[in-house]
Amino acid sequence: MSYTITKTDGTTLGTILDGTINTSFTSLTLIGRNYANYGQLIANNLVKLVENFAYTSSPSNPLAGQLWWNTSDKRLRVYTGTAFKIVSSCTAQTSAPTTTVAGDLWWDTTYSQLYIYNGTDPYSAAGWILVGPQRDGSGAIWEQITDTASIVHDVLSIKLNNARTSIVSRDSEFTPANSIPGYTTIKAGINANTSVGSATFWGLANNSSYLGGQPAASYLRNDIDATTTGNLTIAKNGGLTIGTSSNLQITTTTAGGTSIKATKNNQDIDFYANIGGTNTNVLNLDGATGLATLISATTSGALTVGGAVTVASTLAVTGTGTFTGNLYAPTQGSGTSDTTVATTAFVVSGLSGLFPYKIYNGTSHVWVDASSVNVVVSGTTVATASSSGLNLYNGATAITQTQVYNDAGNARVATTQFVKTAQTWWGNASHRSAKWVSTDEPNPGINDVGSNNGDFWFQREA
Repeated sequence: MSYTITKTDGTTLGTILDGTINTSFTSLTLIGRNYANYGQLIANNLVKLVENFAYTSSPSNPLAGQLWWNTSDKRLRVYTGTAFKIVSSCTAQTSAPTTTVAGDLWWDTTYSQLYIYNGTDPYSAAGWILVGPQRDGSGAIWEQITDTASIVHDVLSIKLNNARTSIVSRDSEFTPANSIPGYTTIKAGINANTSVGSATFWGLANNSSYLGGQPAASYLRNDIDATTTGNLTIAKNGGLTIGTSSNLQITTTTAGGTSIKATKNNQDIDFYANIGGTNTNVLNLDGATGLATLISATTSGALTVGGAVTVASTLAVTGTGTFTGNLYAPTQGSGTSDTTVATTAFVVSGLSGLFPYKIYNGTSHVWVDASSVNVVVSGTTVATASSSGLNLYNGATAITQTQVYNDAGNARVATTQFVKTAQTWWGNASHRSAKWVSTDEPNPGINDVGSNNGDFWFQREA
């Protein structure tokens, strides 16, 4: 009579006829009734079951649930109905197992932690990777936090020694219903514990979206050209330093003083103005001499200069000039009469001075004071008239009149020569009296050109 073979679940695997064997139903040899030498086959089957078909290749005709020990990688596999799946082992002890393969598990009974082996060959203690939980209350823990609106939020708490160092949330900002130290509110993202010192994320971030609540693009970078639309305030007396070699410094003092410094030796400071679309240098501070030069500028207000002022070109004053100190200019030459500035030396000079009571023509002038009238010819005083009369100086002479003999006189001034030589006669047609002056008695034809009755003779000493 034949055997009908069934599986554990009751399904029929097949039928084996009397006196036959079957090797296609399973990985074992199935024996029919009255098969000769069946004991050998039964013994072989028992050995295969004991060693779980240990071989380098999987057994043929496997059934779901069948075990196979792969002698190549020393792994135990179970057949799922379609393929052999590795069955990992787990060892519970105080120290890591030293005989193991990749995927094996070890439960650390000392610290209640689970490890998995990464397959390091030969065995290495570094090959055991901690699955969890972290030791001493440290690690990532999934939690649920209820907010003040009774809404439950899933979060991941990062703990160290049972203390939350951060909370990771994906929900919008909320406030925990039960206060959590260091977390007044919880925002979407990673929230650091603010009660544990200065909680800070250290390291490099690929991109920061916000700084101080503002987008990163709103901040000035220090490595590129940038423009700010807001006011820039430097709240420090050290001020502003410009230049690759700190060429310019703008600083202040606690008292409120301000300094602009060109730090390089003998270097100038130039001020420019956009005049008609052209940047024009209007003020230069010479670094070598310390002198300030107004190159092309117009001042509409008061200008005070503490030191000397040099005008290299024309100085034009369109308003009224007032000077509280002394104004110096070159003293002009004698007799100068033009629009140049006169110095006090020029004004008071006896040779070239200009007075409001003098009339000039070259080096000759007439000047009048309160008591006299003076005549200067070619720089030499020749006459002075006062209430006492007219005085001639420095060899000045009066013009001697020509000899006149008529009835009436005139207003001409008589010189000593005229008087001495008696070349002028007084009288009229009917009274031809005259005055004669000589050392010798008048002698008609010799020293007398003609005498009349009534004439006077003034004898003078030789």
